[in-house]
Amino acid sequence: MGLADLDSVDLVTGPPGGDQALWLVADDWAPEREALDYVQLMIKVAGALAHAERISGEGRRSTVLVHSTGEPPVSVLQFLWDRDIAATIGSPLRPRPATGRPARHPNLPDGSPDLETLQGANAARLTAGHGLDGSVESLVLLDDALEERRRLHGLRPDDEDDTFTDGELLVPAGAYAGEVLRRHTRDAAWWFGPPGRSGPLHLRAGLGHGTRVDVLGRVQAYLRRGSTESVHDLISTLLTRLNA
Repeated sequence: MGLADLDSVDLVTGPPGGDQALWLVADDWAPEREALDYVQLMIKVAGALAHAERISGEGRRSTVLVHSTGEPPVSVLQFLWDRDIAATIGSPLRPRPATGRPARHPNLPDGSPDLETLQGANAARLTAGHGLDGSVESLVLLDDALEERRRLHGLRPDDEDDTFTDGELLVPAGAYAGEVLRRHTRDAAWWFGPPGRSGPLHLRAGLGHGTRVDVLGRVQAYLRRGSTESVHDLISTLLTRLNA
């Protein structure tokens, strides 16, 4: 597994029914992947913490831990430490505490992730390879890319697979769709928090940021159910309403 498996805990240790350690596993934090790995980790951490909270209601304690093969950026360590999550690196048999390396995408002065920069970098990761130009019309090409990924997975246009996911595409595609929305409306911002109906990472847009837009969830829905979950249609409809 690993960070691309957004909905999973990679390893659970501890006796059945007793206190457990919930492990999330990362690779070597290559600088060119920093924004992608960071956002994937944020989503996984939110899910793991929510799971730990649920089972705490059953009288069971759980601890979330992150293990990497290489040093994470200091921005990532601050994010983890702020949530009382320990981070280790090296061999799984002889792990040592992570100390961090310089971050390509530092956190904001208050210590929170710079979501605008991270998602801007993730959107750019998708742009070059798919001929995208930031326009609303380019989301048609994004839908095409998602349909091609479904085809490679063995799905025909009318097929559905509610277990299919692809964290390597989902995060950049969701970031790109979100950045298109932000570019074409007056007021929209990325938001991260506990999982809810809109997911832990989503956009808040419109007057007082009262509209929540789960762009990553829409990408996930397209991968699983096809063109009835068009990302282009969602963003176009929202822009019509937000800019009215």
